[in-house]
Amino acid sequence: MNYFVLTENSFFKLVHKEADIDIESAYLDFVRQVINLCEEKDDDYNAIALTYVEIELQFLEGFSDEINLYVKKALAFVRKVLKLIVDGKIITSAPTRRNKSSGLRWTGQNTDFIELIYGLHTKKCINDGDVLLGDMLTTFMRFLDIEKPLANCYITYKDEK
Repeated sequence: MNYFVLTENSFFKLVHKEADIDIESAYLDFVRQVINLCEEKDDDYNAIALTYVEIELQFLEGFSDEINLYVKKALAFVRKVLKLIVDGKIITSAPTRRNKSSGLRWTGQNTDFIELIYGLHTKKCINDGDVLLGDMLTTFMRFLDIEKPLANCYITYKDEK
């Protein structure tokens, strides 16, 4: 595995004067690369790659004020992402999650689904109740392949109640 992948991009080439491109574009490419890495690889690999790039960013110095600012921003971003990984939070985007279907599909009424989610939330059946209702709703919708967003679920539940 290439643990140096995050230092092989336009951002580091620009910082090391190997490329002549816009610093903001290079920074945004770096951020996208970190996000893509976290979507594709496992947490152990990500932690090692992010730790390496954190150390590299930490010791970059002697550049213009503008480049120094973007190096600091990149370092702060890497540290936040690394903390999310260490804390066990999953970092993926919605399109990646949607591609991993559970094979289950909700075939009941939307009102029944909303009632089920509220029931689980009220009884604190998920994470001992330490979960936001909206997070539960989107996670279960993804799990049960509910494509269409359930608009006004709070109003629907209130009406049912």
